[in-house]
Amino acid sequence: MTENKVQLLEKLGLKITRLRKSRGITLEKLAYEMGISKGNLSDIENGKKDARFSTLKAIADGLELSISQLFKDF
Repeated sequence: MTENKVQLLEKLGLKITRLRKSRGITLEKLAYEMGISKGNLSDIENGKKDARFSTLKAIADGLELSISQLFKDF
């Protein structure tokens, strides 16, 4: 992965974590609602995994956001 891609994944992961925690949603609950493993979601939040659009859409839905709100300020 290029350095820019790594930075983008880390920035997105931090945003997802911040939004999830501000809504009082646990990692386990969000992963369960999305139908993915806790480890998979953790890897996304830690910038270790490049998620597909469908996964990012599911995250946005679980956080009650639009996909555009998830990517705001990028």
